[in-house]
Amino acid sequence: MPRKVRRIGSCLLIGAGLTGFCALATPALNRFLSFARAGTAFNAKVLCSGVLMAGMQADQLKREDLALGSSLIRTRIDARGGSVDTSALFGLVRARAVRQGELGCSQFIRGQAMTKLPPGSRPKSLAPARRTTTPWKLAPDAPVLPPAIKRTTLKRVLDEAFSEPNPETPRRTRAVVVVQNGWVVAERYGTGIEPDMPLIGWSMTKSLTHALMGLAVRDGLLTLNRPVPVPEWSHHSDNRSSISLDDLLRMRSGLVFSEKTDGFDSDLVRMITQVADTGAFAADKPLEQAPGQRWSYASGTTNILSRGLRFAIGDDLHYWRYPYQSLFGPLGMHTAVMETDASGTFVGSSLGWASARDWARFGILYLDLGRWNGQQILPERWVRHATRTTGGSSRSYGAHWWINKGKRRPDWPKTSFSAEGFQGQLVLIAPSHNAVIVRLGQTPEKGGFNANQFGSSILSALEIADGQQGRTTGKRNSSP
Repeated sequence: MPRKVRRIGSCLLIGAGLTGFCALATPALNRFLSFARAGTAFNAKVLCSGVLMAGMQADQLKREDLALGSSLIRTRIDARGGSVDTSALFGLVRARAVRQGELGCSQFIRGQAMTKLPPGSRPKSLAPARRTTTPWKLAPDAPVLPPAIKRTTLKRVLDEAFSEPNPETPRRTRAVVVVQNGWVVAERYGTGIEPDMPLIGWSMTKSLTHALMGLAVRDGLLTLNRPVPVPEWSHHSDNRSSISLDDLLRMRSGLVFSEKTDGFDSDLVRMITQVADTGAFAADKPLEQAPGQRWSYASGTTNILSRGLRFAIGDDLHYWRYPYQSLFGPLGMHTAVMETDASGTFVGSSLGWASARDWARFGILYLDLGRWNGQQILPERWVRHATRTTGGSSRSYGAHWWINKGKRRPDWPKTSFSAEGFQGQLVLIAPSHNAVIVRLGQTPEKGGFNANQFGSSILSALEIADGQQGRTTGKRNSSP
C-alpha cells in the first residue's frame, strides 16, 4: 500500500482526537474523500439507472462502467424498494440513488429533501421489438424502397466497431444504428444490449435540451434573445441578469464553471454527484467576463436552462410531462427518459436516455428540419439555429450541437453536425447523405473510439443523396 494512502487510512481510524497529526495529510485526505464521495454517488446512480430502469445486468455495469475504484465500494441493490445504496471507507462515505418509476433514477443527497416524481407513462413504440438484419422503415414517411448501400463495406465497418483488438483501450460498443432515407439499413448490438434498451447519452442530452428550448419558444414560454427565469439573477443590478437564452445555448454565458473530468472536485463532477439542485448550483456561479463575449463549453449552462424551463412552465406536473408529451411522444421515442436531480429538475446536461433506435428518431427530426411524419414538430428556423456557427468556437459549435464547418472532424462532410457525449456517444447527422448514424458505448479511453474514422467509414458505404440534400420523403431542401 502506498505510504500516502496508509497515512490517510490511519487518520480516518484514529479520529478527531489527533487532528493535529492528521493536518499534514489534509490535502491528500481531501482528495481521497472527494474521490470516495464522487465514486459512491456515481456507482449508486449508474447501477440504479442501468439495472432498475434500463434493465442491464449489474455484473456487466460493475465490470465495464464502474471498473475504477469499484472494488473499494460496497453495493446493495434493492430492486423491490427501488433504490441502490453504496458505501466506502468502512461506511464513513455513503450514497443512495432512488428509482422514479418509469422516469429513471435520482441521486439522493443527504440532508436535502428529495422530490418524488409522479407516475409517468412513456409513449408506445411502433418499432419491431426484435433484432433484424432486414432494412426497415424507421421514419413513417420514408420512400417505398430502401436505399442502395455497399453492404460489404458496411458490414466490415460494423465488425470493426464491435471488435476488441486492444484490451488496453477497449471499445465496448453497445449499439449502432444507421439510417438513410428514413430506412434502418444497418443495426447491431453488443452483449447484453437489446433493441429497446435505453442507453445513456451523456452530453448528447444537451441536444435534447436544445429541442425542448425550441418547443418552449414555439409555445411562447421563452424568448431566444431574452433571459430565462433565474431567481438568483432577478435583480436588475445583478450583472448576470442580461444572460439570454441564446447565450446559454451557445455556451457564451460568461459564468465561471470548471468542466474538468480528470479530477473529483471539479464543478462538473460535484454538480452531477453531490448537488441536489444542479441548476441552482450553476446559476450561483459568478461571471468571469461579460455575457456573449467568449465561448466556453460548460455543462452547468444547460442545467440553468432546464431549471429556467421549469420556472417558465410554472407547474411541476406539466414540466415533468413536457418532454414526453411535446417531443418523445410525437416521435415515438418510447424508451426515452430525462432524469431529474433530487430537486426534480431535469439534468439536461447529461442524463438523457434512449435506445439507439430512438436516438436515431431524434436525429431524423433534425435532419428533416424539424419534421416528423408530415408534422412540423420543431420550427424549421430552430433547427437552423442549432447549426449556425457560434463565435469563438473555431466554427465547431452551434447551439447545443457540434458542427463541422471548421472541419473539427476532418473526414466528415462540412454540412454534417452531431450530438456527442462522454465515452463515445454519437448521433451524426449527414444531410449530404440524408443519413443519421448512432453509436452508443462505454469507451473509457479516447483511443478506444475514433468518431472521425467511424463516421467517415459508415458514410463511405452510403450513396450520396440526390442533390446532396433530401428529406426522408425524397424532397430536396437546402443545407442547414
